Amino acid sequence: MAFRLVEELVYRHRENVTVIMPSRRRNHGPQISRVPTVRVVENDQLDADAFSAARIGTARALALMDQDDVGNIHAALRALEIASIRIVVRVYNASLGTHLDPLLGDCVLMSDASMASPSFVAASLGEIAPRYLTVAGRTLYISTDKGSRNRLSWPISRTPDGTGLLPDDDTDAKLFVTAAQRRPRDLVAQSKHRIRRGITKIWDEFCEIFDRKLRFASVLLILVIVAGSGLIWEYHAVKAADGHLAWTNAIYIALLAAAGGIDPDLAAPAAEKFAHTLVSFAGVLLVPVLTASVVDNLVDRKLAAESGRLRGPISDHVIVIGLGNVGTQVALQLRGLGVPVVGIEADENSRGIAAARDAGISVVYGDASNAATLQKAQVRKCRALVAVTSNDIVNLEAALHAHSMRNDLRTVLRLFEPDLAERAQRHFGMAASLSVAGVAAAEFAAAMTHRNVKATFPVGRHLLLVGEVKICEDAELDGREVDDLDTPEQLRVLAITRDGDTQWAPGPTHIMRPGDTVLVLATRRALSTAVVRASPAEQEE
Repeated sequence: MAFRLVEELVYRHRENVTVIMPSRRRNHGPQISRVPTVRVVENDQLDADAFSAARIGTARALALMDQDDVGNIHAALRALEIASIRIVVRVYNASLGTHLDPLLGDCVLMSDASMASPSFVAASLGEIAPRYLTVAGRTLYISTDKGSRNRLSWPISRTPDGTGLLPDDDTDAKLFVTAAQRRPRDLVAQSKHRIRRGITKIWDEFCEIFDRKLRFASVLLILVIVAGSGLIWEYHAVKAADGHLAWTNAIYIALLAAAGGIDPDLAAPAAEKFAHTLVSFAGVLLVPVLTASVVDNLVDRKLAAESGRLRGPISDHVIVIGLGNVGTQVALQLRGLGVPVVGIEADENSRGIAAARDAGISVVYGDASNAATLQKAQVRKCRALVAVTSNDIVNLEAALHAHSMRNDLRTVLRLFEPDLAERAQRHFGMAASLSVAGVAAAEFAAAMTHRNVKATFPVGRHLLLVGEVKICEDAELDGREVDDLDTPEQLRVLAITRDGDTQWAPGPTHIMRPGDTVLVLATRRALSTAVVRASPAEQEE
């Protein structure tokens, strides 16, 4: 991840980079050292001496990329005591970043797994990466739909892979950024939704507790009791005024018979005696069947979890190989979308297994590069396979084994090397080959180099920035029209906030005044240019 970030900063952003690492000879130290203009400082700890040697006082930004959340936060606090600098922190625990982000000033906590996992989820389902960003009171998201009168949308690409960014004409556009408009849901619709969700949950729990055979036996015995109620209603000796026993009384007698608490009636008709006997035996058998169902379910669930096998047949599911940081988030997001998921994990002590079990995801233990393990996960019946272990060989071998079993299987791979990912996708017929570092490095670099960036939208292999530009007095843009800032294929003006009032999609003749905050969708270079034009003439960027 650090190596990809260095490449992004040097080759795309043209920045001078200093890297602090324990040794330039270990891990990716040799690759980082070979990147032009990179200065390396060797130090075992991120202490004051290391920051001093890296000249943190003159730096524009600091990125802490170690795989240690506590260590990174500790280093961020130490750096803030030394210099006033923008800090970007890589965190494993995304919820930790949510709590600490507002407390650290000009410090951004980002999770590469959280940024990359939506791309893997979307690739496995054959959809666009579900990216939702809330800015200026509206939720922005990428869609293939231009929208309607009730939604604002801007074309961002002529092709789904990101070719032709920010076209001037939306006629041929394939992707749009849409600003959603919240509408209060009708109370009746809310009630119906809750009722349907409750019924579905009850049925799912019933199917989970009872397996197929016990479910059949339980239903059969219940039908016997219902049939017995009908016979008692028809033939009971005590009749009502209309010649029939009331249904409520018939059910009452049947339930007593099922519980074994009815007294024999020798004077009753033969049909009623038969019904009493039938219902009594059905009631006696129903209790152990229900008990066996619950016990069998609990025992089988525990044994299946411990032995790493599926509890029963499954189909149209997604297989996620590797329940590490990325794999766990991919599995949980798929589960949250209502997609059945089966995980494969070689390490039985992986912390992702507990999260998968809590979410009701079945886990198969074993080497995913082994065809037998894929068969245990029922790869022949799945809809897609997502291989996201930290080992490229395991991911590639698992994908090739899966393709040998099913030629039409949708396969998504995690590969470290972006060039290898692109070539594997092209030559091996994979649905997608993605690099977590490649997906996330661009967003880390944007957060470091642009304080004005509020969010990012990955489009194919490109990155669009959602930024805020504040108009200052005596700036070039002071008194200019929106059309002067809005540039085809470079920048789109989304909204302008003035005195707390936000106007979305302002007209091209709208005049920008000092104090206005302009929300734009732009490329990196266009955003940098807009920031300069919005600043006073004597102030540098």
